[in-house]
Amino acid sequence: MKHRRKLSFDQETEGYLQQYMKTHHIRFPGDAIARLCQEHQTMKEEKQETLKQNVPVLSIEEMVGAISEKINQLMETERLFLRNEWFCMEESMKRSMVEVFEQVEEKQAAKRGELVAAILERYNQ
Repeated sequence: MKHRRKLSFDQETEGYLQQYMKTHHIRFPGDAIARLCQEHQTMKEEKQETLKQNVPVLSIEEMVGAISEKINQLMETERLFLRNEWFCMEESMKRSMVEVFEQVEEKQAAKRGELVAAILERYNQ
């Protein structure tokens, strides 16, 4: 399906279009413009393919180095996480032990108080 357009070109572009039409034996300017656009699209796709193919391939040493660096980063993160967990666990245990010692001491004080009260009561009798 074709679309009708009204176009204006500068003199240089018009000259190039006429030359292109003569070279490729094209009768209508619209066909020449369509062909130019198609060629441009093809060149653009080829350029992108060439760029994809020219991506440098890392050597084995570079790949091993990159992988080692990533593993070291992950291990460091995990080490810090474990250290923080260990610290939190230690603090929790300390708090629990202090609470237990306080409870034991309160019970011992209560028993000593009862013992002293019993001794005083017998002394008073």
